[in-house]
Parts: sequence; C-alpha cells; structure tokens
Amino acid sequence: MDDVHDPLAQLERSHRRLEEACEALSVAAREHDIETASDVCAFFARQVRRHEEDEERSLFPRLESAGASAELRALLARLTEDHRKHESLHARLEEAVSGRFEGDVWSELSLVAASLTEAYRAHLEEEERELLPAAKALLATDALDAMSAEMAARRGR
Repeated sequence: MDDVHDPLAQLERSHRRLEEACEALSVAAREHDIETASDVCAFFARQVRRHEEDEERSLFPRLESAGASAELRALLARLTEDHRKHESLHARLEEAVSGRFEGDVWSELSLVAASLTEAYRAHLEEEERELLPAAKALLATDALDAMSAEMAARRGR
C-alpha cells in the first residue's frame, strides 16, 4: 500500500499538520493575530475532529478486535480520554476567537496555545511510539483498506 492510501501514514501526516497548527496558534497569540487564531480554531473543528473520529471509529475498534493486549487496550482508553480533554481546550479556543470570552483574549489565547501544544506533544508522541507500531503489527491489509475507505468517506471522497 502506498503512503497516499495508507491510513496509518495519513494519520501521521495529520500529526504534522496538527503540530504546525499549534505553532501557528502560539505565534498568533504572541502577535495578537485573531485571523490566524480563528483559522487554527476552524482547523481543529474540522480536521482534528475527523482525525479523532478516524482513530476512535476506524482504528481503535480494529485494534481491539485484532487481539489487542491489555496494555494496548489501556492505551486506547487513555488516548480516547485525551481526545475529550482536547475538545475542552478547543471549546476554550472557540470562545476566545468568537468574541464571547470576557477576559483578556490574548492571555487566554496564550494559555490555550500552550496547553494545546503540551497536550498534543505528549499525545502524538505516545501514538507514534506505541499506537501506530501496534497497528502496523496487528492489522492486515484488508483492515487497512477498510479504514482507508472509511476515512475517505468522512472527507466526502
């Protein structure tokens, strides 16, 4: 399977874009650039939501049914919990960029950017160190093909 159609490679590419978005948000907060902060917020709402759906609806269930160890099952639960925490940070970002935040918007954006960067750094490291290698070891080509099709459908392809 080539990298373009490999769902695991697609998840890794998404990680790079997520890191870039966190960096862009940090710069936007420092430079008081609400337009870029809004763009990053939209990225999280669209791309990151789909990425997490790809993991939770396509990857995680396949790993569980492919004989995931107790350690891997615990990792899947932890990563799912992380996703809920990320959603909370995304909501804070949305509130800040939408004008509904009643305090110092730039301080809040700086805090949210730092929190997201820290949270995603640890999360992505764990996924790339443990989750993706386990997926490569456990999932057969037909499972990866099915994942790829589901991911494409989420994107309207």
